[in-house]
Amino acid sequence: MKSHIAVVVAAWSTFGILASGAYAALPAAHPGPTVNDYTAAESQRAEAAARSAGFDNLEITMVQDGNFFLNGQKQGETYSLTVTREGKVYPSGPLPTQAR
Repeated sequence: MKSHIAVVVAAWSTFGILASGAYAALPAAHPGPTVNDYTAAESQRAEAAARSAGFDNLEITMVQDGNFFLNGQKQGETYSLTVTREGKVYPSGPLPTQAR
């Protein structure tokens, strides 16, 4: 029974570590067999589209089915961005200071 509890505690500790970094920047490429995988070229295209729309300090936070979700800045404000697989950029309104 004690070993079972230790395994559960270890699993929850690992989950907590992973969950705390869930919104950290993703690597330049994430190859693998799911719809959320992407190549370095795809991430570069998404970042180039965001830069063309006037955003900088880009950070990819999530990718799903070819759509990239980033944080970026423009004129001193932080925005959440969606860059579609076609290269269209959809920004949120400026994020409140505490959400940065």
